[in-house]
Amino acid sequence: MKHKVPITRNGHRRLIRELSHLRRNVRPEVLDELREARGYGVKVENQQYLLARERHAVLQKKINDLEDKLAGCEIVVGRKFFFKQVGFGTVITIKNLHSGEVNRFEIVGPWESDVSGGKLSIDSPVGQGVMGHREGDEVLVYTPLGTRSYRILSIEI
Repeated sequence: MKHKVPITRNGHRRLIRELSHLRRNVRPEVLDELREARGYGVKVENQQYLLARERHAVLQKKINDLEDKLAGCEIVVGRKFFFKQVGFGTVITIKNLHSGEVNRFEIVGPWESDVSGGKLSIDSPVGQGVMGHREGDEVLVYTPLGTRSYRILSIEI
């Protein structure tokens, strides 16, 4: 059995909307372009046909990728905690003890990750490092750029 990747409800909805948009809006446009270009002949000199065929192949790969992601994900709804600890779907505020920088992140699955948008993947080094810890804990995280220390300032469930 293949490992299911956790995803939030919002992330799942976003993937479904993107897939629907590609199928309903983009695919018909690409197929029309391909049909029109095919009318000029399927030849090596027909650059319009070659570009349309390549665009169709890229679009189909995107659609297949989204379908695979949706098939391999599991929506995770909140958990009940007896005490506040970092887990999937929680929102944390952490402070980098070396730089003093304070960041606020929602802990999400790898397909939703967007650090600049405040979404931290559970598969990232920092995400893995803070999982299961509580407010006030200092966490040592091993990143590709070296070791970092963080303090968990707050956890919102």
